[in-house]
Amino acid sequence: MPARLVTCLAILFLVVPSALAQNNDETFGLAKVHEFHLQLTAREWERMQAIIPGMTLFAPKRPVAKEGEEPFEWHKTSGFGIEFPWAHADLHAGGKIYKNVGLRYKGNGSYVSTDKMLKRNLKIELDHYDDEQRFHGLKTITLNAGAVDASRMREALAYAVYRGAGVPAPRTAFVKVTLTVPGKHDKEFVGLYTFIEHVDKSFLKNHFKNGKGLLMKPERMRGIDYLGDDWEKYKKRYLPKREATAKEAQRVIEFAKLVNKAEDAEFAKQIGGYLDLDLFLRFTAVTTMLPNTDSFFTTGHNYFIYLNPKTDKLVFMPWDLDISFAGFPAMGSIDQQANQNLLRPVPGRFKLIDRLFALPEVKEKYQKVLAEIAGSAFTKKKLLADIDAIEKATKEALALEKTAVGKRKEKRDAFGDMVAGWFAPAEMRSYVERRADAVAKQVATMKMDAK
Repeated sequence: MPARLVTCLAILFLVVPSALAQNNDETFGLAKVHEFHLQLTAREWERMQAIIPGMTLFAPKRPVAKEGEEPFEWHKTSGFGIEFPWAHADLHAGGKIYKNVGLRYKGNGSYVSTDKMLKRNLKIELDHYDDEQRFHGLKTITLNAGAVDASRMREALAYAVYRGAGVPAPRTAFVKVTLTVPGKHDKEFVGLYTFIEHVDKSFLKNHFKNGKGLLMKPERMRGIDYLGDDWEKYKKRYLPKREATAKEAQRVIEFAKLVNKAEDAEFAKQIGGYLDLDLFLRFTAVTTMLPNTDSFFTTGHNYFIYLNPKTDKLVFMPWDLDISFAGFPAMGSIDQQANQNLLRPVPGRFKLIDRLFALPEVKEKYQKVLAEIAGSAFTKKKLLADIDAIEKATKEALALEKTAVGKRKEKRDAFGDMVAGWFAPAEMRSYVERRADAVAKQVATMKMDAK
């Protein structure tokens, strides 16, 4: 091979990944605002609305495709069991048209609270009908409507804290979305969405240098459940994103058995070989600092577990943070959550945490992690600066959204209004100040006690 060709290939090998990474980095940012325009035919829009409710005794009759149309394709949520049909759409973004993308609604409680509104959570798959299509290297775009977060900033702010603390967590941006459906909507301003980075192979490769490990998104699993030695029993609870290899399945089962069945000495000896302790303590610390009370430690969902093939250890990652920062009143009043004890991340007994914190060296390390994060990613100054940045970036779009909703004369139904009104309040600044002060005070007390 000629030397000049070798040199060119080497340069290409080095430059192209760098350029792609740069483009992807430019996609996200705490104050980054994109403009997306979605176009659907009237028939595709109609098909997209044919949603099958979950958890109901009187589900509507499942629609059937008309003659000559392709069959309906459904996505069923793992939470409420709602079934959303996929639709064909065109996406206009950044001066480019992405033809024939997959589009559907998404969500559980957040969807239920908006099912009478134009603005609802959206999932866009660039490669759903075209394997080669990407948006800045991304296959999937998750757009959250913030239906139950009156502040409209909780997700962006919470994910930023996790990332700042060294936890693998999605990046975010904001998107102004307009919609065209012939005969129904003509470049209608739908509203401002939070753009959440999708947790997929690309995300995993960026964080772990290898995206081929087993990714799981458990539901209804508060803690780690041991279900015996048959992997089939684990699938419906751990919800792996692909078929596990025999080795991966055995590894997860062994971890669950260690947490639930091992003698104390064996647990102490083996746990560091199965669980990435540093990342888990960071995940635990931020979840408690916010606090994020609709999570692994409380409701048993909104988290990922990744079996990292490079280390053979399990890593926990957050998801769905729209009611973090004391936004879930079922877990205590705002005052109670503002003063939540950092050394008690969970209410009641919780075997994994109880056993870890019974190990002096782990508890000591956890306190050091708390002190580190309290002095960096969770300072009052940083949190308030991030709030300022988000408010400045989104103020205009939120005003436009309010006007558009008023012109459409939209109103949630009674149930949706109750759901949305019960959760996260709009005021964030005073809560953040109080929580940051409480965290700093608790950390200072820990340091004094350690002397």
